[in-house]
Amino acid sequence: MSEKPDELAITLSSSPNLSNQKPRNLTQTISLVEERLGKSDSPNEALDWARVREVILRQNEEVKEENHRRFLETSRLIYGLAFSGISFLVGIVLWICHYDNSVYLIVAGLIPLVSFTKKPN
Repeated sequence: MSEKPDELAITLSSSPNLSNQKPRNLTQTISLVEERLGKSDSPNEALDWARVREVILRQNEEVKEENHRRFLETSRLIYGLAFSGISFLVGIVLWICHYDNSVYLIVAGLIPLVSFTKKPN
């Protein structure tokens, strides 16, 4: 029966071997952890460094997924507003030119513009 290990909060300051050095980017940090993993003296120390490496990589993936989700939400909002605004303006121009069905474009452009509200977090 395998037990799930406790969640680790890994930062550069959480290890005495890593905290005395300058801040690094992710690649340098992973290579330093792998170097320490290779130089470990005991199986327990190797297991600890392997867990550190796993947690760092998982946290990096979570950050990437969150950034991508935020980008998709922002682009959806921008494209929705642009489409609504364009259809509203085209409807106004067609209404000025006395086209019969231009009211439908005006309404189709107004509905999304009115319905955009800030969602609670």
